[in-house]
Amino acid sequence: MIFKAHFVFCCLFDAEKTKKFAILLDFYEKIHYNFDKTTRNTRRYTKMAFKKYFTLSYDDGVKQDKRFIDIINYYGLKCTFNLNSGLMPAEFEEENDRLPLCQVNEIYKGHEVSTHGLIHPFYERLTYDEICADITADITNLEKLTGVPCKGHAYPCGGYNDTVVKAFADCGIRYARTTQNTHSFAIPENPLILHPTCHHSDDEMMSLIEKFIAAEPTDGDLLFYVWGHTYEFDLNIERNNWDYIEEVCKKISGKSDIEYVTNMQFFDR
Repeated sequence: MIFKAHFVFCCLFDAEKTKKFAILLDFYEKIHYNFDKTTRNTRRYTKMAFKKYFTLSYDDGVKQDKRFIDIINYYGLKCTFNLNSGLMPAEFEEENDRLPLCQVNEIYKGHEVSTHGLIHPFYERLTYDEICADITADITNLEKLTGVPCKGHAYPCGGYNDTVVKAFADCGIRYARTTQNTHSFAIPENPLILHPTCHHSDDEMMSLIEKFIAAEPTDGDLLFYVWGHTYEFDLNIERNNWDYIEEVCKKISGKSDIEYVTNMQFFDR
């Protein structure tokens, strides 16, 4: 404003200066416009830099996983499946509730395979060395089956303590899920103590989906994390049946502003 006022004042008394100031004024306005445009674009980029992520986590490697995968594949969702390689049969067994190891790579294609303990132990009852031995064996087995690094985990029955967390970190585990529902979309401070948003049967599940869809990630990324067991859908009770989980998948899917990821894809973002 001062620059423009000085320009007008000079024009009234000096025609020669008028031409010079006209050139300077044009230069000034171009700089001001470009600076303002850059500022606006930077603000717009900052606002859009944060994203919303939706992920699923299902435990135990049971036969119902196959039907569940058909559903989530149809709706374009991603899931991390947490397996106990020491409890799964090598080949298909009719009487065994768990999927065979020989089918792991085929069945879980397109999703993440993660650890759930070699034999589903209560880690908080084990020593540091016992924890390391169990989780390392599970990692080794699963990596041989899938051919990719296995660095995620879901605590069996949600149990953990400081010793467990340290052992997992030392064994190369990058994140580990508990069973403590938060009803929050906040990013976990410590990935090795990853509290999920909710279990799929939570009575607030549908309202949480609506809140997440409406949320705007202005201050940071948002994570909607759902966990459970696919055998629970066979219970055929309220919020634990196949029609219900398909309704959940349909409601959360297909949103252009939501990234549908596995657990590790989220942490690799």
